[in-house]
Amino acid sequence: MHPDSIENYSCYKDSDTFHYHITLFIKKHECPYCGGPCKSNGKKERIIHHPNIIDFDGVIHYHARRYKCNDCGKTFIEQNPFTFERFNNSYAVINRVMKYLANLDLSFKRIGQLTGVSTTTVQLYLDSYVSIPKPSLPESLGIDEIHAKKMSADDSAYLCVLVDNVNRYPIDILSSRSKNTLNRHFETYTSKERDKVKFVTIDMWDAYARVARKQFPKAKIAVDPFHVVKNICAAFTRVRINIMNQVPYNSDAYYLLKNWHKLLEIRDINLDNEPLYNKHFQRKMNKRDLYNMLLEVSDKLKNAYELKDDYQFFNERATSNNCEPWLDQLIDDFQKSEISEYYECTNMLCNWREGIINSFDRSYDNRKQSNALAENINGKVRAYLG
Repeated sequence: MHPDSIENYSCYKDSDTFHYHITLFIKKHECPYCGGPCKSNGKKERIIHHPNIIDFDGVIHYHARRYKCNDCGKTFIEQNPFTFERFNNSYAVINRVMKYLANLDLSFKRIGQLTGVSTTTVQLYLDSYVSIPKPSLPESLGIDEIHAKKMSADDSAYLCVLVDNVNRYPIDILSSRSKNTLNRHFETYTSKERDKVKFVTIDMWDAYARVARKQFPKAKIAVDPFHVVKNICAAFTRVRINIMNQVPYNSDAYYLLKNWHKLLEIRDINLDNEPLYNKHFQRKMNKRDLYNMLLEVSDKLKNAYELKDDYQFFNERATSNNCEPWLDQLIDDFQKSEISEYYECTNMLCNWREGIINSFDRSYDNRKQSNALAENINGKVRAYLG
């Protein structure tokens, strides 16, 4: 605004607040209703928040002129040069808020403190004036979830995290992992855009698979390898605990299953360590001695362990060329074992067979199709929310 347009201006300080009283010169106006000539018809004071000096509040007392049409008799207020209509903060305040919003290290609360506005107002400006372009869909899309009851919506306890597995960055975080939320989100993309997706990596949440088949009919669904291994390891733990609860308390078998089960659960342990005195057996033993004794506790335990170990070896060494027959042999082995604790795992391997096979595709940077990136991002989001 040019100084020549100001008729009257005064400023005074009251405690920690500067007050600016401003009146503009009368201007020639046409009636916005009928186009007729107008005349000045009094003033109306507008209070506008304008803290433009550090550590001091500021208020503009804008004495806006009211104009009245000579023809139709209707009145209107002159255009406000200090802020938008119905806004209480000046353009300068809004501009500072927007600049601070560009700094991702600043919280809404901190921006409010720096600009003299409320946290809610900062959020309102972000929602009203910041337009975030919709990200394009990647060739390999990862879908995962994070538990965040306070942040989620639609009666869901989970947020849904979408990631670009190719370029290695997060795409979006949705307020729910429900089918409806996911379908609504992906339907904002055209079918041509969705057809560019070649892989969708998921855990074994059935809603993700249904959405992926509906929204990305040309994409292959790949099951995250970590979740498959995790389920098999959990089933093996149930085998061990069930056997442990059947043997006499404080027996050698109970001692081994209770205290040395990690030897069967963690891969790449150095079993050939220097022998140490074992108080229970009253002799020096290394981890291989204990490992061998564990496998002698029960044929069922040994069989369950070998099946778990075989799948872990398959997960580490199989390729896209040999994974299909290898997996089929493993499924057959699990079925023939008739270990009840593995029934659910066997069904999992059968039901998600195609998704497991697809996970061995290494089209991008020689990486398997997985949700490893999504899990990594989830950890950072949890830390931020915490």
